[in-house]
Amino acid sequence: MPRNSGVIRGNHWAQRLCEVLPQDGTASWMEQHSHLLKYDAHSRVGLLDIAGRSCFLKLYLAKSASQRLGFRLGYGRGIRSFDAAGELARAGLAVPTPLTCLRVSEGMVLLTEAIAGGSDLRRLWPAQTSAEHRSLLMTGAGAILASLHRAGFAHGDYKWSNLLWDGGKFHLVDLEGVRKVAYVAGMRPPAPHLRDLARFTVDAEELDVNQHCYDSFVAGYCAATGNPRDALSGAVGSAAAPIRQRHLKKYGKAYRPLC
Repeated sequence: MPRNSGVIRGNHWAQRLCEVLPQDGTASWMEQHSHLLKYDAHSRVGLLDIAGRSCFLKLYLAKSASQRLGFRLGYGRGIRSFDAAGELARAGLAVPTPLTCLRVSEGMVLLTEAIAGGSDLRRLWPAQTSAEHRSLLMTGAGAILASLHRAGFAHGDYKWSNLLWDGGKFHLVDLEGVRKVAYVAGMRPPAPHLRDLARFTVDAEELDVNQHCYDSFVAGYCAATGNPRDALSGAVGSAAAPIRQRHLKKYGKAYRPLC
C-alpha cells in the first residue's frame, strides 16, 4: 500500500484508501476493482466502496517527466481539484466532497464522495424523451454555471461530462481547471466565463440539441447573471469558434451552430 509520506490532503481518508490500494499498479487495480467511468491515456476514474461509503477515485497519470516531478513534490491536478472543491463548497456550489489526495507510484490519486444515482449530462441526454425534462436539464445547467460565475470562478472545462445530475440538481466535477475570475453583474462576461459558455455550447451542437432546448440553457444563465441574451450570443459564438475548429480538425465533422 502507499506510504503515509504520500499523503497530500485528507489524512483520515488516506489511511482508509491505503488499506485497499496496492503498492504499485494502481491503474490495473482500478480496472479490476472499480467500476470504470472514464478511461484515457492520462487518467482513470472509477466508482468503488471504501469503508462503507460510495466514492469516486481518479488516478492522474504523469504526462511528462516534469509533471512526474511535480507530483512527487506535491503539485498537480489532483491537488488543484481537491482545493477547488473546498473553495466552491464554501461558496455554496454543489460539488462532490473531497476526501483525500495522495501520491502513488504512477502519479496521483484523488478520492471524493460519489453522488448517489448521479449520471453526467452527456450520458443522460440521449435517454431523455420528455421536452419538459430536457428543458429542466438545460435550465439547471445554465443556472449552476451562473452561480459559479457569480461566486467569482470559472470552471475551465465546462463540458457536458463534467456536469453530474443527481435527479434534482447538478454537481460540478473535474475541477482541476477552476480559477478565480472577477464577476461584475450586468457586464459582458470576461473571457474565461465566455469559454465556459462556449465549451458547453459546442457539446450541445455535437449532440444535436435543438435551438429551443439550448435557449433554455442561455435563459437560465442570463436570468441569474443579468446578461442580455442578444449581447451574450455573439460573444459566446466568437469564443466557440476556435473550439469548433479544433473539433473539426480532430473529428472531421462540422455541426450546426447554435449561436
